[in-house]
Amino acid sequence: MMRAPRRSVLVRAPLVRAYRTAVVLLALAVLGTGLLVPSAQASPRADACDCPPAGANTPRPEVGGEFADIARKLLADPIGRAGLRAHKLLSMTDGNRNLAVIWFDLTGFQLTHLNAIIGEFGQGTKYLDGYIGYGRLLKPEGNESLFNRIGISGNGPVLEFVAVNDPGFDHSEIVIYDRSLTHILSKLGMRDGAIKRLLKKAVAGFSDRGRCPACLRRTSGIPKEKFVSGTPYETKQDQSASANRVNGITSKGITILKAEEEQQKAKANRSLPAAGSTGATCAQSRGKGGRGPVLALTARLADGCGEAGKGAGGLAQALEAPADADAYGGVDFSTLEMRYVSDGSGGVRYAYSAKPLPDEYQQDAALGMRVVQNLGADLRTWLALDPQAFWVNLNPTEPDRVIDPALGRTNAGRALLEADLEMKRTEARILHPDTATGARYWRELKPAADGSRCFDSRAWIVPGQVEVREDGDSLYILKALLDVRTESENIEDPYAQGCDADPATDAHNENLERTLVLPEIVKAVNTAPEYAPLRRAFMARIIAEWVRERHQQGHRTSFDDVIESADLGPAELDDGWRPKEVFDAYVDSYRNKEFDITRKTRDGTVTRVERYTVGGADLTHVTLTTVGAAEMAKRYPQLAASASDSVDRQVTAADGSIWLGSSTNPPARGFWDGFTDKVDGLKEGPGVISVVILVALGGLVFGFRNRQRPRGPAS
Repeated sequence: MMRAPRRSVLVRAPLVRAYRTAVVLLALAVLGTGLLVPSAQASPRADACDCPPAGANTPRPEVGGEFADIARKLLADPIGRAGLRAHKLLSMTDGNRNLAVIWFDLTGFQLTHLNAIIGEFGQGTKYLDGYIGYGRLLKPEGNESLFNRIGISGNGPVLEFVAVNDPGFDHSEIVIYDRSLTHILSKLGMRDGAIKRLLKKAVAGFSDRGRCPACLRRTSGIPKEKFVSGTPYETKQDQSASANRVNGITSKGITILKAEEEQQKAKANRSLPAAGSTGATCAQSRGKGGRGPVLALTARLADGCGEAGKGAGGLAQALEAPADADAYGGVDFSTLEMRYVSDGSGGVRYAYSAKPLPDEYQQDAALGMRVVQNLGADLRTWLALDPQAFWVNLNPTEPDRVIDPALGRTNAGRALLEADLEMKRTEARILHPDTATGARYWRELKPAADGSRCFDSRAWIVPGQVEVREDGDSLYILKALLDVRTESENIEDPYAQGCDADPATDAHNENLERTLVLPEIVKAVNTAPEYAPLRRAFMARIIAEWVRERHQQGHRTSFDDVIESADLGPAELDDGWRPKEVFDAYVDSYRNKEFDITRKTRDGTVTRVERYTVGGADLTHVTLTTVGAAEMAKRYPQLAASASDSVDRQVTAADGSIWLGSSTNPPARGFWDGFTDKVDGLKEGPGVISVVILVALGGLVFGFRNRQRPRGPAS
């Protein structure tokens, strides 16, 4: 992991400690949710405890206390925790069976095969045919501890494959390597050589029992320290004792996981009483119970107190939804987008829209908390920095002009850079000869005079059509589309051959790109799940533009002290991410021809189209097109009511979208100075989810400043 960036000199040490304390609370809330299907949940670092290596537990008399101790040690290791979660997901507690998990790092895997794997496993947990188990793709978000433990520094993806042994025939590792996974990959069109290359990309594993000699040979590429087991494999061990031991460890582990979920539910229930509750809780939240200003600010979120709240608020209600193993459906937090904000004398009210989660999936509240936090960070970024810095650039010949240094320390900058790299991979998928668009592209692409097929281009993401409804101090985002522009461009890269087509051929191929390929790229950028972080950042950019315009017109806003302050505060990343990681991944893909397209004809001839694509993203200018009240009422008849009502309760609109709102007041000056001493009281009491929401908007956007700027005149 790279060293975290040095904090801004404008941030005072006590306030940094305050923010870190709040982040600890966020981590506690995320850790306890236990809702992660299809992605694994973040867990404690392996170095947080004295965790044994695989098979190191020499059994003493096998009593329940020892089983619990081993289960706790497994749960303290991200690999062991993931293994026990697999047991819980499959309801597998039969000690006579053996469950194994193998993780494969697909970073840099051949793009054609990777796309096939994404198509098979990328939509969620895929259960196996003929065996007990499943496969799914993991990305860093939500799996930070696991990725760190198994040594994945990039974005992966990582294939997690789980299987239970076939008694009397194959051990679980053999089922994974030689039976189920191999069969699936073969059905996807991968040949033996490609399958062998993928199997060699195994980086970590878990098994109930240590590896038998045959399994050790099959998984020899996985180092000992990255293969975790609950009990040794001993050929002379009594089978009934072994089964009893595995059953005891897994049962205790599942019990502890369920207890964590129940504890999180209890915390949520304590911090979110029934709508309209009054009395002691309200009094305590206003400081009479010794909690000070922290709960005074979060009161209307935590207990329905305050003039604006009839209840906990739609956002908080969704984040504390029951962590029940049998609870399916709910809110798809990956689609969460802020579409309403009101900045009046009563504070800031805001609402997100989201899509409902299909019934076969479980709601991921941990993801929801991270998304809310990132949205707050993005909003502060767009407000604090000069809009002229809102660009990124991926060009192999310009390593020193990748991103503005300040933007490169933020989640918003990361979203832009990663989306730009993803766009180039999207284009390669669209142009694959097996697709309808790709087939037509091959037919109509003109070769150069020497017969070569090559095209240099520049493509970059820009704001598209943005429609908003302004109603006094309120903003409704009705439409927020991103666009992609492209043009032919000769790239002078000494590592690439470059294209040498005549102007007429170049113009033809550029027009083919713009009319055939570009519309599909634009559609993906605006709808595909891999671009969701970019779309969320763009929503925050629109809100920031509206706030800036009001500020420039002389209106007083709650954000005046942040605008153009250059103070990122807690919006500055501290997870070790660097823009160079994305640039290096792009250059590697570019120079190793990942974006090239090949076609093999029936006679065995192989033709390659060499594509050299540079580009970026540019959000420096956003134009807001206003829509009148009558037109909004006609086109979106229930939007205003849904957004406003969701501040008090979760609302499902007529189109099926779910609205989740909340509210907050900008803290009084000096509030954050006392935050360090006051926030500790929330660790064991009510308010955990409320603090997450407070930090996401109040802390990230308003707080942690050591200087104040005068506001504009009151409107």
